[in-house]
Parts: sequence; C-alpha cells; structure tokens
Amino acid sequence: MSTRRFLVLVTGLPGESKFARAWARTPRAVSDPAEIAAITGIPAG
Repeated sequence: MSTRRFLVLVTGLPGESKFARAWARTPRAVSDPAEIAAITGIPAG
C-alpha cells in the first residue's frame, strides 16, 4: 500500500476511531508496524 493510499484511508476514519485519535496526536511519521501497534494498542498483523 502506498503512503498516499494509507493517508487517504486514515483521513477517512471516523473521529471516534482509536487509531484515528492516536494518529492525530502522534507528532511524527511512524512507519514501523510494531511501533504503530505500540501507539494504537492494536497488535501488528
């Protein structure tokens, strides 16, 4: 998945989405699946 496509999908998440809230308060670019899992609390799969 391209970065552009990923950002389009993230932007489209509802405001109450746990990932959307975590993404919004993350002040840096995160691309490592393990780091994303640590931020969101959702296991990398």
